[in-house]
This record gives sequence, C-alpha cells and structure tokens, in this order.
Amino acid sequence: MAQQQEGMRQPLQARSQDSAAKVLDAALAILGSQGPGALTIAAVSKASGVSNGSIYHRFTDRRTLLVAAQDRFLAQIEETWLSRTAAVWAISDDDALLARMIEAFTDVFTEHRLVFQAFMLSGYDDPQLRERGAASTRRAAREFGALLAERFGSPPEAADTAYRILWGQAVSSALFTDEEITELAVTRQSRHEYMLQALKAVLAA
Repeated sequence: MAQQQEGMRQPLQARSQDSAAKVLDAALAILGSQGPGALTIAAVSKASGVSNGSIYHRFTDRRTLLVAAQDRFLAQIEETWLSRTAAVWAISDDDALLARMIEAFTDVFTEHRLVFQAFMLSGYDDPQLRERGAASTRRAAREFGALLAERFGSPPEAADTAYRILWGQAVSSALFTDEEITELAVTRQSRHEYMLQALKAVLAA
C-alpha cells in the first residue's frame, strides 16, 4: 500500500512541476511581448491554461510570480551563455575569439530585449529583483573575467574592464535603439570592429 501511495504522489508532483513551468513560461512570454504592465494573474492564467486559483495557490501574488519568472529567465540565460560560448574558447585566433564574444553578448541581449527591459525596470523599485539580477551578472563577470585573464594573460582588473565593455554594449542595445543613444549612424559590423580594437587594447594592458 505504501508503494502505491508513493507511486501516486510522483505523477502529482510531475504534473505540479509541469503546471508551474507553463505558468512561468507564459509569464515570460507576456513580459517579452507586452512588458511588465501586462503581467497579471488573469493574463498568465489565460496564456498558460492554468486556473487563477492554482496560480495563486502556488505563487501567492503577482510579485511572487515575477520573482519566480526572473529566476527561470536568469537560469535560461546562463544556460544559453554556456552553450553559446563553450566553443568560443577553443578558437585559436584571438581576434576571432573576441569577435565571436561580442556577437554572443549582443545577440543574447537583443533576442530577449523586452524581458531584460522588464526585469531591469522592475528592479529599480524592487530590491529583491535588483539583487537577483546583480548576482547573475556577478557570476558571469567572475567566469568570463577569469577566462579572459587566463587566455590573454591580463590582470584581473583589465579582464574585468573588458567584461564591462561587453556587458555595457549588450545592455545598451537591449534598453535603447541606436538612434536613442547617438545620432551618428554606424553599422553593427563597424561598431563591433571598433569594440574589438578597444577590447584588445584593454586586455593588452
């Protein structure tokens, strides 16, 4: 009998996890298409097919749902970083490596522009959201800083500065259009070439 009860609990737990994943994915989809103002329990319920009561039972309120969605989003982004940059470090040519790194940073942020915007803007008024985002950024900084310092024989401060250049360019591209930052029209390729020169100069310090 005990085995049967245990066997009954496992499908229930699996269904609960699947339901939670649907809710969080729906929340991220809403943030990515409509922004934080559109994120309501009712909207998430409609998009996920999970009842309002079930969502409230698991997440309590909108803010708890937003925090959980941020955790899921940051985990997905960190996994994306690992998958996209794993092969980069095997590139033998330093210029080609840095060029790929610039592309990877820019692409990840622009592909998820609205979701990044939603959490960055929400984080200004919510210390918990802000700290979770900062913790994720610091983890990435430690990892990439260490890899850059090892690859280029750079001081930690130089590698950290190189990371800040990559991160700053990526964040600015997520928050603003090129026209909102500067009036000078520069192609993406040309801008990345100048960034490459800047990174090389910093890492050679």
